[in-house]
Amino acid sequence: MKNVHYPRFILFLIIVLTAFPAFSSPGMKYPVEIVDSLGNRITLKEKPSRIVLAGRATLITANAFYLFEEARKDVAAIGHTDQGLGNFLPYLDKDFNALPQLPHEVGPEQVIANRPDLVIVKDLAYPRLGTALQKLGIPVIALSLESAESFQQDIGILGKALGYPDRARTIQSLFRARTDRLESRLDSLQEKEKPRVLLLYYSVKGGETSFNIAPRNWIQTYQVEAAGGNPVWAESHMGSGWKTVNFEQIAAWDPDFIFVTSYRTPVEEFFTRLADNSRWQQLKAMKAAQVLAFPADFYSWAQPDVRWILGAEWMAQILHPELFEDLNMMDEIRYFYRDMYGLEDDLFRSAVASRLDEIRQ
Repeated sequence: MKNVHYPRFILFLIIVLTAFPAFSSPGMKYPVEIVDSLGNRITLKEKPSRIVLAGRATLITANAFYLFEEARKDVAAIGHTDQGLGNFLPYLDKDFNALPQLPHEVGPEQVIANRPDLVIVKDLAYPRLGTALQKLGIPVIALSLESAESFQQDIGILGKALGYPDRARTIQSLFRARTDRLESRLDSLQEKEKPRVLLLYYSVKGGETSFNIAPRNWIQTYQVEAAGGNPVWAESHMGSGWKTVNFEQIAAWDPDFIFVTSYRTPVEEFFTRLADNSRWQQLKAMKAAQVLAFPADFYSWAQPDVRWILGAEWMAQILHPELFEDLNMMDEIRYFYRDMYGLEDDLFRSAVASRLDEIRQ
C-alpha cells in the first residue's frame, strides 16, 4: 500500500476526530433530557438501540420515525401500520416483516417482552400505555404531530432522542421550504378570494355511513388554511376528536369545494353512492364538479402523517390553479419521497406513483 501524506491541518483533524468521536457530533453526548409533546421529561442514559413503536395510531409516529434512515435498524417491535390501503414501511426496510408486530390495543407486558430501551407512542396512547411503562422504568416519548407547528417540534424531539439532530434539522428545513412557498404565493389573497371548503372524513362502520369533521386545531383544518381556503366547519368544532355531521349541516354550509377522505377503505365507494343521490346533486360543489377525493397512496394525505404537506400543496393547486400553474405535483411527490425517505425513482414509480391515478390525470 502506498504511503499517503496529508497536510498538517488534515492530519490534526483525523487525530482529533478519531480520539474524540463525540467532537464531530455536537449535542450527541448522553445522557440527554427530552421534553416530549405532553411536557414529560425523560432522561436517556445512552443512545437507544432497541426502540418499540406502539399503541394506537402507531402509523403516525412510525412514518415520522422512519424519516431517520440510520435509526431504522434499531426498531425492535412495531405496532399496526396498515390502515387498510397497504403498508409502506416494508419498502424502506427489507427486514420489516420479520419484526414483532404488536396489536392495536397493546398492553405494557407485550411491549416489555421486546426489551425496549425506548418506547415511542402517539400522545393519545400515553395515558393507557405510556404511564404504565414509565412506572416500570421504561423511557417513553409521546408525540403529537397534530399541527404543522407540533410536527416541527416533534421532529426535533425525535432527532435529539435518536441521536440524529442534524437529520432532524434537515427534515424541518425541507418542510419549512414547502410551507414558505405556499405562504409566499398565497400571501396577497384577500379573504373574499378564499374558496369556502369542507373536508369530510367518510366512514362506514357496521353498514352505517357517517361524515365527520376535524377539530379546529387539527392538521386537516390547517391544510385547508395553508392551501388558501376557508374551512367552513372550523368554528363549529373547537373540541377534540372527530365530530359527526348530518347532511342538513353540510347543505347549510354549502361550500364551494368538498374534499372527502377515507382512511380504511377506498374513497371511491363514497362517489359510487353519491352518483344517484338527488340531495347531494343540489349542492353548489356538486354542480360545479368540485367534490373531490383527497389523495392517498398507502395512507390518506389528510391526517397528521408526514404526507400532510403534500395534501396542502395538492389542495392549493386545486383551489388556486393560477398561482400554482408551474407546479408539477407528481414531481413534487417524487422529490418528497426522495428527500424524506431516500426512495429511488424506480421504486417511487412502482410503489407510490402507481397508486396516484388522480394526480397523474
